[in-house]
Order: sequence, then C-alpha cells, then structure tokens
Amino acid sequence: MTQEKQRPRPPAGRVLGIALLVLLWLGLTTAGFWQAREYVEQKVREIQETNALNVQALEEQIQSLRTEMNDIEEALAQTDKTLSSTGSASEEVNKRITELDEQLRNLEKSLNILKESGNADY
Repeated sequence: MTQEKQRPRPPAGRVLGIALLVLLWLGLTTAGFWQAREYVEQKVREIQETNALNVQALEEQIQSLRTEMNDIEEALAQTDKTLSSTGSASEEVNKRITELDEQLRNLEKSLNILKESGNADY
C-alpha cells in the first residue's frame, strides 16, 4: 500500500492575518471611493452655484441692454420726427443699436452655453 503524503496545513494565525489584510484593503478601498464621490459631488455643487450666479449676471446684462435699446429706439423715433432728413445723429443711433444688438446676441449665446452646462450636471 502506498501512503499518501499529507499536506501541511497553514497555521491558523497566518490565515487570520491574510483575512484581516484583505478586510483592511476592502475597507480602505471603500473609504477611498466614498471620499472621492463626496469630493466630486461637492465640486459639482460649487460649479452649479457659480453657473447660477453667471446666468443671473448675464440675464441682468441682457435686461440692461434691452432697456438701453428701447431708450435708443425711442430717441431714434423722436429724432426721426424732428429731423426732416437722416443726419449723422440717426446714423450714430442706428450704429449704436446695431452694436447693442450684436452684444445682446453674444450674451444670449453665453447664457445658453451656461444653461446647457448647468443642465448637463443634472
């Protein structure tokens, strides 16, 4: 009859040590992921708050430009009534209206970009 060799069993302390190391590694990994998630969420909130402030500032600028454009249009209408021909004053007013209109379009584009970037985070 042949005798089978018995494998020596690892000591219980060694198995326990490895198990503890694995548990420690799992705990540290989980804590790291949790901390990273909290950090990212905090940064997203900060960006959303900044975007909200920027959107509000842009909306105020757009409103200011609209008011100024209305004032200019009223001035132009009054100028047209008093002037019999188109002079340099109405040309300057038309030029300013064109500039303000371009500025308004640029601000609206910026506002849309900020709104889209804010909505992408949700």
